[in-house]
Parts: sequence; C-alpha cells; structure tokens
Amino acid sequence: MTEAAKTIRLVDSEDLFDYPIPSGERLDSHFFMTWRFDWWLHSEFRLLADKEVRAVGFDLFNIAQKEDPVGTLPVDERLLARLVGEALEEWRRLIERPIGPLYNWKQCRCDNGHVRLYHPVVLKIAQDALGLREDRLAKREAERERKRLEALPEKMLRAGAPKGMTEDAVMVLRFDQFLVDHFDANGQRRAPMIRKALEAFSLAQEGIDWKAELPV
Repeated sequence: MTEAAKTIRLVDSEDLFDYPIPSGERLDSHFFMTWRFDWWLHSEFRLLADKEVRAVGFDLFNIAQKEDPVGTLPVDERLLARLVGEALEEWRRLIERPIGPLYNWKQCRCDNGHVRLYHPVVLKIAQDALGLREDRLAKREAERERKRLEALPEKMLRAGAPKGMTEDAVMVLRFDQFLVDHFDANGQRRAPMIRKALEAFSLAQEGIDWKAELPV
C-alpha cells in the first residue's frame, strides 16, 4: 500500500488530530502566503517526487488556503481530482506513485465534525496568516478608537457639554464607553444623539435609572 493510500484510508475518529483552526474562519484578503522556501527546497516531497507530482502537490498547498477550514483539503478523491483539474483516473494514477501529491497529508477532525486532510507545514502557513490578519485588525481598531476619542470632545462641546467636562480626559473616556455601550448601535455620533447621551450620562452619574427616565 502506498503512503498516499495509507493517508486517506478510514481511521477511528478518536485517533484523529483535532484541527485547531475553526470552520468559518475566513482569510478574504489572503491573496498571497508566506512561503517557507527553505522547507520546500529541502523537503523529501520535492527531492523524491517527480515533477508532475510536485506540480500537483504545490497546487494543493495553495488550494488549501481557500478551503474551509483554512489549510485543509477534502478526503473525497473525486473532489481532490476536481480541485487540481485532473480526471479521476489520472488522479488515481498520481496517488499510486511511491511519492504522491498527498505526501505527508493526514486526516484530521474539524470542529464541525467533518474529517478532512491537513499538512503540518500548510497548517503553520495558515496560522501565520491568521495571526497577521488579527494584528492588522487590532491595529485598525486601535486607530479607529484613537480618531473617535480625538473627535469626541468637540462633538460634546457642540452638543452642550460643559467645557470642563470636554477637557477632562477621564470623563471623556467614560462618556465614550457610555456611548459605545448604549448609543452607538448605528455607528453615527451626530449632535442630537450626543445631546441625548449627555443627558442620560448625567442621570447615570447621579445614580438615576436613566433608561426609565429617558428611553434610548
């Protein structure tokens, strides 16, 4: 039995690796990947597989980045053949080679209960991409918050807030959080909403149930 055949045979689900990236996690802007060329150049797959298999295998590394969960492949040979654009008979011929295109791909259990294929290096690439995305999102959110706080004192002042309140950084932060918690549903911070929020905030500061007095 070839290594590929061993890889895709049915196994007890209790023995499967639990894939760490959840289904539904998308990399919509993931149009390139950080390729570990040193791994590729010295990998057994590249050194031992023939050029035809290497080409299909490299396609699979890329295809997996757009699958769900990210970094996995389906187990069904018909889907695999379709993904790489080969007839099923040709796919089977490639799989039966001593080093086939699924070399080092193994079955895993995904969070949705599906059994799919994963490759340790492809998983690492996907995890790195997700980490970079989370860093970008965090930086973007921090920049939005900075701009929001920078603009808030002037908006408060125009809505009738005392100047001393707008110059108190702690009070501005508290009012900003109050807005986020209760008044930012539509993402708009226009003067009428700010005035209403200031009135509600003032009542809350006095320990009054402002929602009873002033429904949002």
